[in-house]
Amino acid sequence: MNDYSQMTVLMERIIHKYNQWENRKRTYGTKMLLTRSEIHTIAAVGDNPGINITALASALGVTKAAASQMIYKLADKGVVEKAVSPYSDTEVVLNLTEEGQKNYIAHRDIHTRSDEESLRLIQEMPEPFCREMIQFLTAFEEIMDKRLKEE
Repeated sequence: MNDYSQMTVLMERIIHKYNQWENRKRTYGTKMLLTRSEIHTIAAVGDNPGINITALASALGVTKAAASQMIYKLADKGVVEKAVSPYSDTEVVLNLTEEGQKNYIAHRDIHTRSDEESLRLIQEMPEPFCREMIQFLTAFEEIMDKRLKEE
């Protein structure tokens, strides 16, 4: 491919569409509309029952304050519950409610189907092309990391 600008434009379009898709509020097994941040917080709690705020923040790559705010929001929605840790009276642990568990399972199922679709596409690629794509995407990620540090 000699037209590198076409590749750049295509990548930007794909990234833009992915961001639009990711930022939509959705339902996951219930009628409750959830943001991407909300469902990924639910997923982190579902993957780690009894997790505390510090560990949740680390798992999500956010500050403890951001994780705490999200938990207050999700507790108000009735999908996460806070309880005193059985090991320490000063620590709060998090678990999913029944409603939260429904959202967690539906989200996991969506990822399973989506991963299968992506895997099928990748498996159809010739091995050398796949290796080159990994090299390219790794380099592109490094560029994005650099740009994020500049801001």
